[in-house]
Amino acid sequence: MHLGDFWNEEGMRKNRAGIIRDNNEVGRTFRRAYKYIKGAYPFYEDSAEIISWGIDNAKVNAVTEELIGSLFGDRDVASKEGKVRRLFASAITPKGYENYLSTVLNTNKVYVVKGKAGTGTEKVLSKIMDTAVAKGYDVEAYYCALNPQKLEHLVIPEPGISLTTSNEYHNNDVKAVEEINLDNYIDQDLLDKYKNELEFNNKEFDSIMDTAILTIAKAKAIHDDMEAYYIPNMDFEAIQRCFESTLARILEYAEEFE
Repeated sequence: MHLGDFWNEEGMRKNRAGIIRDNNEVGRTFRRAYKYIKGAYPFYEDSAEIISWGIDNAKVNAVTEELIGSLFGDRDVASKEGKVRRLFASAITPKGYENYLSTVLNTNKVYVVKGKAGTGTEKVLSKIMDTAVAKGYDVEAYYCALNPQKLEHLVIPEPGISLTTSNEYHNNDVKAVEEINLDNYIDQDLLDKYKNELEFNNKEFDSIMDTAILTIAKAKAIHDDMEAYYIPNMDFEAIQRCFESTLARILEYAEEFE
């Protein structure tokens, strides 16, 4: 669907120079924001690595196995694996860190896995996800906006179970049936030894990410100004008719596959 079919081309041409100028500036500003985000992440990674040196992985593994047992009981491995749907429930936005966990974690039971970067919260959820899939359950896997390889939340609709990680950058107000705190398995002596380094990393990460968010907000403001060129020259009634006819076609196709 090309919404450019519904604009007044003559009116758009009058604003050609402004549109090109603002569009270029939006692109440049977003690229700067992404560089800031990329520059902030190594500080986060360094803290995660330091903390990983002091985590008792054996205890984390034991807690994970106990949790898997309580979630799935004696259910056997299925003859057909479940499917994984990979999604995001959070983002880095012009307003800062935003998430929609309240609309995602709506199952009967919610488990919260707390832990600093480096404690292995994502490993706990990955093991649970792999077990659920092997036992035939479909799952929804929600990943980190800063590191799309890091699993942060898991929803298993059929048994009505959700698991979410909680840290200083994202938490939620859902009522948990159980909380697993991996920080309990960190060697406190190691945290004390590297206290200055960890504080430095956190400060630098937060500072650079604040700049990244301000830069994203600037890009959005320029984009909003650019929309002023488009809005007076769009035929919104025609767009609405296109929406209605397209929706009708989709619903017709859906009925054919029921």
